[in-house]
This record gives sequence, C-alpha cells and structure tokens, in this order.
Amino acid sequence: MDVLRIERMTVRTDRVVADVRVAPDARWSTPAVAARVRQAFPLVVRHACVNDADDTFDAVLDSTPLPHVLEHLVIDLQTCAAAQAAAAPPDDFAFVGTSEWTDEAQGRARVEVNFTDDLVALRAFREATQFLNDAVVR
Repeated sequence: MDVLRIERMTVRTDRVVADVRVAPDARWSTPAVAARVRQAFPLVVRHACVNDADDTFDAVLDSTPLPHVLEHLVIDLQTCAAAQAAAAPPDDFAFVGTSEWTDEAQGRARVEVNFTDDLVALRAFREATQFLNDAVVR
C-alpha cells in the first residue's frame, strides 16, 4: 500500500488542489526521507518556506508533514520543467504552494500549488507522489 495517495485533484484557473491521504505510520518526514529528497532534488533545500525554524524548506525537511514535502517537490518539478520549456514563464513568476492538514487524525491533507501549465503540474504531482512512495521505507 502507498504511504501517500492523492484522493482527488481539482484544476482551478490559478492552481491545482490535491486532497491527499497519508498512512498513519508515515505522516511526517524523517532524516532518512529527507536525505533521499536532498539527493534527488538538490535545489529543494533552497526553496523559500514559511516555518518557525528559518526561511528555507531545508530548516524543516527532516521533520515536516509529508504533504508539505509533496508541495515542495511539485514546485521543484515544475520549476525544472519550466526551465527546459521553450516558453518559460515570465521573469516575475514564482511557483508557490500551501499544504495543511484537513484532518490530521485521519491523515488527510490539502496541497495547493500554482502552475503555468496544468498538464505539467498534474505530471509533477504524479511524479512527486511516486517518489515519496518509493522514498518512504516503513
């Protein structure tokens, strides 16, 4: 069984909203998961992130909700895709997202991320979810 499963996705005009479910024993990242993320996504550590520890995602990566990790991986994958695209987003465009528990006891969360191309965003969600399911060893 997957530790992270997307139950529903909604494409809005300005963002993709994903309702996710996380297995009870894998709701938070660990140093081992964080190490896999850092190796596969080396730029994710420099993402700006609103948190109590610092202003980067790296400050909380070792122990943050898995949906929060999903949010940053989706952003990272979209950023890489945009850099390789023939039609890059405007210079003032920034990928942003939010993640929050909608029912932490049940492992339900909502992850929202903006996009420049909805198909790229959907693919990024799929790839990030697959990576996390492979990276989390229970």
